[in-house]
Amino acid sequence: MDQQPQSYMLASLTRPHSEQLLQGLQLLRQHRELCDVVLRVGDAKIHAHKVVLASISPYFKAMFTGNLSEKENSEVEFQCIDEAALQAIVEYAYTGTVFISQDTVESLLPAANLLQVKLVLKECCAFLESQLDAGNCIGISRFAETYGCHDLYLAATKFICQNFEEVCQTEEFFELTRAELDEIVSNDCLNVVTEETVFYALESWIKYDVTERQQYLAQLLHCVRLPLLSVKFLTRLYEANHLIRDDHACKHLLNEALKYHFMPEHRLSYQTVLSTRPRCAPKVLCAVGGKAGLFATLESMEMYFPQTDSWIGLASLSVPRYEFGIAVLDQKVFVVGGIATHMRQGISYRRHESTVECWDPETNMWSPVERMAECRSTLGVVVLAGELYALGGYDGQYYLQSVEKYIPKVREWQPVAPMMKSRSCFATAVLDGMIYAIGGYGPAHMNSVERYDPSKDSWEMVAPMADKRINFGVGVMLGFIFVVGGHNGVSHLSSIERYDPHQNQWTACRPMNPHSGVGAAIVDNYLYVVGGHSGSSYLNTVQRYDPITDNWLDSSGMKYCRCNFGLTAL
Repeated sequence: MDQQPQSYMLASLTRPHSEQLLQGLQLLRQHRELCDVVLRVGDAKIHAHKVVLASISPYFKAMFTGNLSEKENSEVEFQCIDEAALQAIVEYAYTGTVFISQDTVESLLPAANLLQVKLVLKECCAFLESQLDAGNCIGISRFAETYGCHDLYLAATKFICQNFEEVCQTEEFFELTRAELDEIVSNDCLNVVTEETVFYALESWIKYDVTERQQYLAQLLHCVRLPLLSVKFLTRLYEANHLIRDDHACKHLLNEALKYHFMPEHRLSYQTVLSTRPRCAPKVLCAVGGKAGLFATLESMEMYFPQTDSWIGLASLSVPRYEFGIAVLDQKVFVVGGIATHMRQGISYRRHESTVECWDPETNMWSPVERMAECRSTLGVVVLAGELYALGGYDGQYYLQSVEKYIPKVREWQPVAPMMKSRSCFATAVLDGMIYAIGGYGPAHMNSVERYDPSKDSWEMVAPMADKRINFGVGVMLGFIFVVGGHNGVSHLSSIERYDPHQNQWTACRPMNPHSGVGAAIVDNYLYVVGGHSGSSYLNTVQRYDPITDNWLDSSGMKYCRCNFGLTAL
């Protein structure tokens, strides 16, 4: 039976109708037909239709429909809008397009802001954000603040912080007001390799107009996290910098910073916590890979948020991996070496790795990085001065003392001076510009500690720990290195020790539950100790140590039990 044709049709012609409507209105305006208002700026006159202007601008709508005198007027004069900007906004009303360039945006954005043409304002802000560079970001930040463009202001501020080392050498930086400079250098997110950069930036700003600005030195010095400067640097300032030497308040601040280094009890007080918080301090924990059983190797990754005490799952590694090194470089998580589980013809096998992969939080994706020169598992990995170091480990046959570093700019690994001892299952830390290699096995359990000075490319032994340790956690905060848990060859350890580099001694802290194979990391001046093995079971537990009160607190456990895994703060 033949189907009957439909007796009706709803035609959707929105787009061609909209285009036809705009074209028709534009033709009417060009021929000055049905126009009922003239906008006058200086000698220029712009003909338009009130209804069109009111439809794209709350400002015009209030003007033409409210109780203002302009409602009845056929001509409206503007005193504070640029002629070309007003013309561009009227053109936008009739065409839906607007031309934005470096030459037009400075007049167009204020006009769009005043007339409340939100789409044009948004596009102006997006254009300026795309133009941000070290030489103009301060000016764009001021511009955005003046016109209440909150998102653009935040973007410019973020750019200033992320690129501070370039920004602080520009003309715009030297022309900052004292209040503006104070706000920038107080920012927790200032991206600097060392706090010395912040000091030198302040010093350069003051010397730019030393007569006028010297009075602000002590006030601005409060913004520098002086305890994060080395003793050598602080002493040199005290002795050789005449701006500081001649200022009593500045000398007092340096004395307090030196106390922080030489008086451990001064560090462990609530008063010093804020001034010693690192720039770009980590906010979350990332737990990656590891073992969850004798034959169970993990590729999963999860992230912990201290503010909500909760974990979420993230993208997995390319292969299951454990006993690797982990570190954060350029806000990306690097997983280095370890033992990976591979499949070949349906058969699982494990391999000591030289491969490296990194996770980008912006995309939640893992990608390969140039591989190391040597295969390494149970290695130590740290970041120092923007370079990634891989230390020691085990290659499947030998315990290693070799060290190599990855230089992101040239994307290659280069050898550096080997450690004094072969070490695997050990811990590494960076403090005061030095790398520490702590404890481990090679081929006996060790409590020895050695320290690498990059300026000399050499190692030296420092005070040993009280306990021999392998597979333990390490964290650096308040000028101390903390080590926790592990195994001494006989039993799982509950002890925790802290190292003071200026006293060159270790001090026992309040112990925790015995663990080995733990992950440890610092967030908000807490040492988080995560997962591991208790001697009888694999763990997903999370505890945090407060160095001020010398107490342990419990947090929410991970989704997976993990041992010999990677934990880092991001």
